[in-house]
Amino acid sequence: MKKPFKILFYEDGDPIDPRCIKRFVCAFPRGYKKVVRTIIENSERLDRKVFKCNVATVMISFKMTRKGVFYGVRVDERGIVNDPENVIDTCWENVGGKLQRLKRYIDENRSVERGRAVVNISSNSRKHVVEKTSELFKKLLEVPLKNGKMSPVGASKILFATLPEVALPVDTAEWKFVSGTNSYQTVLSTMIDEIEAWEEISTPIQLEALDPYPKATLPGIYNVMAMVARSLEE
Repeated sequence: MKKPFKILFYEDGDPIDPRCIKRFVCAFPRGYKKVVRTIIENSERLDRKVFKCNVATVMISFKMTRKGVFYGVRVDERGIVNDPENVIDTCWENVGGKLQRLKRYIDENRSVERGRAVVNISSNSRKHVVEKTSELFKKLLEVPLKNGKMSPVGASKILFATLPEVALPVDTAEWKFVSGTNSYQTVLSTMIDEIEAWEEISTPIQLEALDPYPKATLPGIYNVMAMVARSLEE
């Protein structure tokens, strides 16, 4: 292999056994799996309401509302988002239109289930999707907020909350110990290359088949394994 893959492969270059990946996926906390399934199902269409609800749900789940720019964000029992500093609305105003256009592009250029879109679109379309997602990541880092600056962690989680078929949520430890880069474009490209390399060796098994959830996305499964890798490195 040309790259030192770290998520779906062992240090010696051997692929992680499918049964092992399935155990990790199935053993992950129920709360995390529920949140991921919610954002996947909600984001089949994308508008301001979906964006607000999904982003709030993810930030609460990852405990990012206890401090920082998302401090105080809540979702009440009616599903209404309380965003006291209008952080989520401000993000939508800055990237909402571009997110919608990218989602339409992905839907128009995939010929398979949404969960496998990131590896099954053409190479040119894939390059476009990765570049545009990376541009959105950079745009989110520059969003003018009243109570602070958007972090790379927050930006990646916003993208995962709205484009779970493409984007990868990357927390602080993953940036430091696993990815080894500050480039979100490199993170996404490496994820795609690694999934393809793993599936080539593990044929005929496809990665999403290791998650019992029928709408599972490849980045969602890859993220579980990235968190496992992170815990081993810390």
